[in-house]
Amino acid sequence: MKKIILLVFIASIFLNPAQSFALSCAEPSPVKIAYEEYDAVLIGEVKDIDYTDNKKMLTVEVGKSFKGVETEAITVYEDVTWGESRKNAEYLFFLNLEAGKWIHPLCSPTTHNTELADREYADKEEIVLQEVESSEFDSTGIIPIGLVALLVAGIVIAGGWISIANRRNKI
Repeated sequence: MKKIILLVFIASIFLNPAQSFALSCAEPSPVKIAYEEYDAVLIGEVKDIDYTDNKKMLTVEVGKSFKGVETEAITVYEDVTWGESRKNAEYLFFLNLEAGKWIHPLCSPTTHNTELADREYADKEEIVLQEVESSEFDSTGIIPIGLVALLVAGIVIAGGWISIANRRNKI
């Protein structure tokens, strides 16, 4: 066993990489270049944040859209461990569309400095935003919660009714 450990140690000395990186995106792209790299570029305010699994679900009110987004509000997913978005904060977002969902990637050059957009994207045409039905953004999940509550109430009432019926039959 000692020979194997010694062999692995010696091999690791000679097989070490010349250079390693924690992230391939250690430095985000400049704003001008990022426009081409991402599916959506917009200025928006985070109105609500819900936490599910390892994701943060942001409800973003879109102020200006320069690329990709055509509605006044969108849902954006962000990793819970590295996502830095805060409620009621305004950002210049750079997003990708994956499986029909807007994703805020780790390497995105998203910033609080929304004035960059006016300066860098002055030559781009701003997208006219369309209203979104409020039912699309039911972030509280009130319908599923209501159905579960009705089901539980029905079970409790049925159990109580059966219990009372059994007591009457014993008398």
